[in-house]
Amino acid sequence: MRSLLVVAPVVLLGCGPGDPPVPAVLVPANYTATYPIVRGCRSTTEHISSYGAGTPSISNIRVVINPEAMAQYHVRGATLPVGTTIMKEEYGDASCATVIGWTVMRKEPAGYDTAHGDWHWQRVRASDRAVLEDGRVARCTTSSCHAVADCTAYDWTCTQP
Repeated sequence: MRSLLVVAPVVLLGCGPGDPPVPAVLVPANYTATYPIVRGCRSTTEHISSYGAGTPSISNIRVVINPEAMAQYHVRGATLPVGTTIMKEEYGDASCATVIGWTVMRKEPAGYDTAHGDWHWQRVRASDRAVLEDGRVARCTTSSCHAVADCTAYDWTCTQP
C-alpha cells in the first residue's frame, strides 16, 4: 500500500519575502498586578486619536512603570535603566475605567535611538493587543505634541509626573 503525502500551504503573517516581522507586544500580560501607577488619570490633548472604528477617542491617560524604575521616574534629569517599561494607559472616558490602548516605551541599550533616549516605542490596541505602530519615534518630541524640553527633562519619556 502506498502512502499519500498531502502538503497544505501555510500562511504566516509577516513571514513572506519582503514582509517585515510581526513585532512582539511590549505590554506585559500581568502588568496590572505588578506595575505601580506613577501618574494618575489625567485628561490629554496629546493623545486624541482613537484605535479605529467603534472605539472612542482617547481623552484620558494614566501612567504605569515597572517597579524597578519607579523611584527614578520622578527625578528630573535622571536616566532610566535599560529595560524600563513605561506605559500610558489610554482611556476614552474621564474615570479611566476601561483601557482602550497603550502607548508603550521600553528603554533599549545605548545606540538603539541615541537621538531620542534609546526608547523603543509602540502603540497597542487593547481589544486584540494588535501592535499598530512600532519602533523609534521622533514625532512625539516636537512642539506639535510634547515640548522637547519637557521630554528631555524626564529622559525622553514625555510623561511628566
